[in-house]
Amino acid sequence: MPSVHLRISQEQLDWLDSQVKPYRTRSVIIRDLIDLGIKGVDSIATLSAYHVGAGTQQGNLRPLTGAILPPKQPRSVANTEDQPLEVAVTVPAQKVEPKKHNVVKKVENAVKSRAKRAKGTPEFEAFWKRYQACRHRANGQSKPKAVQVWQQLIADETQPETLMRALSSAIDDIQTRQGCGEFASPLPDCFRWLRDECYATYLEENTPEQRKPSWKL
Repeated sequence: MPSVHLRISQEQLDWLDSQVKPYRTRSVIIRDLIDLGIKGVDSIATLSAYHVGAGTQQGNLRPLTGAILPPKQPRSVANTEDQPLEVAVTVPAQKVEPKKHNVVKKVENAVKSRAKRAKGTPEFEAFWKRYQACRHRANGQSKPKAVQVWQQLIADETQPETLMRALSSAIDDIQTRQGCGEFASPLPDCFRWLRDECYATYLEENTPEQRKPSWKL
């Protein structure tokens, strides 16, 4: 709490001590005098009247109970032989509440939540790494959505090895077509490739058609 130091004479200190009572210290008396001034007392005469309880109360002025006006001080206090004394008055300080950065915490929690949702099983992470290694693919890739579709496929008893094998076949097909100068469609967003079951095309067993011998024709 902040402190205010006052320089007063011995005579003023004697008067201040004369007002001290049980549960009424020097600091309480000085604060009462300050409150009286804040409430509108603008002259010594008015202050004296309210100290002794004389006169009619006007407006919101409230007389200070038990307070007595200090004796009249000489015009030049500096010329007196009494040495000035210091009295410390403790004033309650206003408590300042620290600012709470709720917005920053919300952003951090959102980032952590997205990162947690985007983390898949080791099988998915291997699949995702293989998918991203293909240069002939769409630029925009939604990993959280891919994780969700992957989990749905695994729940429907689709084996991770099956999806990995289909992906390898799709990448080999793209590289073969590009090597022959043919057009090859790039791999779409991973979650679309899984959701639309594009992998099913590369899981079909394409067995060559058996031709009949020429003598049977």
